[in-house]
Amino acid sequence: MSTNDKRKRLLSKLSRNLMVSVPVMSVVAVAGFNTGLGPASGWIPEAAAAQGEAEASGEGEAEGYPEGEAEGKAEGEAEAEAEGEAEGEAEGEAEGEAEAEGEAEGEAEGGGSKAKRRELVSRPDNYQPYQGNVADLREKGKQLFNDKNLSSNGLACATCHVNGAGYNATFKEEYPHEVAMGKRDFGMDMVYLDEMVQICMVAPMATEPLEWSSEELAALTEYARMQQQEYIDDH
Repeated sequence: MSTNDKRKRLLSKLSRNLMVSVPVMSVVAVAGFNTGLGPASGWIPEAAAAQGEAEASGEGEAEGYPEGEAEGKAEGEAEAEAEGEAEGEAEGEAEGEAEAEGEAEGEAEGGGSKAKRRELVSRPDNYQPYQGNVADLREKGKQLFNDKNLSSNGLACATCHVNGAGYNATFKEEYPHEVAMGKRDFGMDMVYLDEMVQICMVAPMATEPLEWSSEELAALTEYARMQQQEYIDDH
């Protein structure tokens, strides 16, 4: 074999060996330095150990200080919520006490509770009104209707009802019937005419009710009945 032939065969063999070696080296390089997976522990043990320590340290920090901080924050929020609820309850109790005091003061100024006022102006058991001459009662009733001395504040019945004024439309209805002032201020669903006289004595005129068996109550009731008939005739 000539020298040239030997040289060609040698170059061909070297070329084949090079083609096999390059892919193998590429695979090794990729396996050892892939940035997505990190260094392989078989190739760079020290780097793998360092990475493990860093990851362990990171997990310790994640499970340590931040957790304590979260617990502290939760405790703080719980304490703040408890304080807020306590303050709200205290304010609610204070408002309730103030409301109760206001109602008590209102009842004191208004002569007591509705139940107490209703008792004052409601017909008593076994009630027997004064019996007298109707004409005489009406004449006496007219005088009392204009008498300011019946009240404690200088009012008379005629102050609100001069010349037949100041009556609601329900005044035309037969008694007993519902009266706005009786329901609102005394809690009475139905009112008799003599009870209406007593309501006016206690409320607008701010005085004691008349004696149920008295001539005065019978006279004012009879005069009010005459006023009612005139109101019906005019309306």
